[in-house]
Amino acid sequence: MIKQIQSSARWIDTLKTRKNHLTALLKIVDIKTGQPTKVQTLTANSIKAEINHVECQLKGRQ
Repeated sequence: MIKQIQSSARWIDTLKTRKNHLTALLKIVDIKTGQPTKVQTLTANSIKAEINHVECQLKGRQ
């Protein structure tokens, strides 16, 4: 089955939505008080890395 290629406008909208979603998740996970656990630290770092990846894709598309 052949998938249809999305238009770049739709793809950019998808990337922007994903970035907003990841930013909201980061606000939930990011603990300001107390000692963060290793799992919280790894989760926050992986979300930040994914946000950076999405930003690079957005810069490449525009």
